Amino acid sequence: MIWPYIFISYLSLFVFGLCDNVRGPLFPEIMKDFGVSDSIGSLMYALSSISGFISSYLVRHLLRRYNRLSVLQGGAVALIISMLGMSLSPNFKVFLACSFVFGLSLGIIGLIPNILVPLGASSEKKQQLLAGLHAMYGVASFLSPLLAAGIQWLTGTWRWTFVVAGIAPLGLFLYSLHSSHGDLHQKSEITAEFRKLNRKMNLKPQVFMALMLSFCVAAEILISSRLALYMRRVWNLDMEHASLYVTYFFMSMLFGRLLFAFVKFPLSVRRQLSWSLVGSVCCLLAGIHLHPIFISLVGFTVAPFYPLSIAWISTKFPQDLDSAVSYMMTIDSVMLVVMHLLVGQVTDHFGIGKALYLAPIFFLLSFILVNAFEAIFERNRPI
Repeated sequence: MIWPYIFISYLSLFVFGLCDNVRGPLFPEIMKDFGVSDSIGSLMYALSSISGFISSYLVRHLLRRYNRLSVLQGGAVALIISMLGMSLSPNFKVFLACSFVFGLSLGIIGLIPNILVPLGASSEKKQQLLAGLHAMYGVASFLSPLLAAGIQWLTGTWRWTFVVAGIAPLGLFLYSLHSSHGDLHQKSEITAEFRKLNRKMNLKPQVFMALMLSFCVAAEILISSRLALYMRRVWNLDMEHASLYVTYFFMSMLFGRLLFAFVKFPLSVRRQLSWSLVGSVCCLLAGIHLHPIFISLVGFTVAPFYPLSIAWISTKFPQDLDSAVSYMMTIDSVMLVVMHLLVGQVTDHFGIGKALYLAPIFFLLSFILVNAFEAIFERNRPI
């Protein structure tokens, strides 16, 4: 076990979750303040996802020139600058420019921990430590709407929330300077010959698994980023009460990931992923047709999907993890761009209630890919 890898990864994903999810509860207020429509407002998410795609692609090249710690430090500094920029934006164009830098930095901070934990964890504890890693995302995501609602109540403006949340990446940067990291963080040592072999042998299964993960993440982010808007427009709640449902969503996700951090279930990864997706669809449809609290419970059912997928990917490509995770984050960013733009258009034309039906479609596509992987790539070997 390489504990400095684990500690900085846990802190990094906490920062990632806090900064990424603080925008959801603020989304209606930001649109109102700048006077933009749903489709234009969705550019806030789309641009950060586009830049996340760019940074996820570029990180592979950065890791050949710099060690992982230096790349992570650069991402933390960029995140601090972008959050201060969003808080001070005089108009929506400047806000979008800062959102672009915001996405670049999050792309780095979200990628590095998913490399370091599999590298630092023993094979017996890898799945549980990855669940614990993404439980940190759950903790941060649970706190982010509370932070947004609290700062809004204290100051009467959404802008101070970005300032206060910017303390988190500052703390990450300062911790990264601690002497415990020393010479642990090395550059990725992948030869040109190995990269050529990787493109030939691993590209298709890596992209396939990245798509599998990205469809589920798109559904998860659709729900978390639009739930406050859904509760305000469909159920006519104010910002504070609408934010509570987002809090319940992330609380459920936290409980789910903590459960998988402490309990290792005797099921194959494929079956665990499948049950996660089936449960998510059932809860979401129940939330739309029965009571919205079931939408918040999707956080619990979808919770294990991401860490289980990372553990799966790390076992399939242990010698090429930098590249595999980079493909995953790159395709995830593209998927999120498509999702945010699509949701914005559907919301403008049909309302947020209809846009929410896109989430079970994404879950279904992910379910199909989960169960097709073995048949396509591992006919003679069980998952």
